[in-house]
Amino acid sequence: MLQLLLPLFVLQNSEPISRNISSKLSCTDAPLTFPTNVQDSDREMILDQLGYVPENLVSVSARRGTGSPLALKTYSLNGGGARRKRKALGDMTPFPTLYWFCCPIVSKAISDLEREGYVRILEDRLEEDESILANFIKSHEGYALERWNSLLPQHQEYLQKSDRMTEMVKYSGIAGTDFKSFAPNNDNHDRDRASIKCLHAHYAHYRSQLENDDCDYPLNIIGEWTHEILSEKNPDLIL
Repeated sequence: MLQLLLPLFVLQNSEPISRNISSKLSCTDAPLTFPTNVQDSDREMILDQLGYVPENLVSVSARRGTGSPLALKTYSLNGGGARRKRKALGDMTPFPTLYWFCCPIVSKAISDLEREGYVRILEDRLEEDESILANFIKSHEGYALERWNSLLPQHQEYLQKSDRMTEMVKYSGIAGTDFKSFAPNNDNHDRDRASIKCLHAHYAHYRSQLENDDCDYPLNIIGEWTHEILSEKNPDLIL
């Protein structure tokens, strides 16, 4: 579940459209540099929404009907808020959340669904139809591949020095899910029950898929169902 964190910092830059973020790696001599594409006005709104601007921000990946940011695409290193930063080992700490939910208004509505038991309800729906579950697995696979491919080669090489870091960034699914554990197989008695974990993560992914013309894997069905339920329960909420 998304938690809004206390302010950490504000990134300041006079260039309104794109720039590179550079900072010293804790483990290599090369700077952690990656392209970003974020308007200054969006940075101000993100600061207002989260209380900080993510240091690994790449772009606004989805917007509400109001035009304000709904979800952010992040670089899969050196991410998270103040609490996570205190535990991080340096700029090269893996951050497996590719799409980060940032809108507190819609977040509250999703949190209400979680409190009402919709995580379990939607897990039950997944279990009712193996073809839907199989497509859900493909969404996880696509997410993991997209996240890995978004990294620069030198950062992939660094992460592959550790099996744990490779597993986290290259192979884990949406919300860090071990989706292989519940993938349909020839003997479904041997697989785990489908797991969702966090509706915020799935909705951020789904909405980002809708706004990404290059997305070439199945839409996140949990995010789609979440959108339908949000629309039904909150007809006046602009999603």
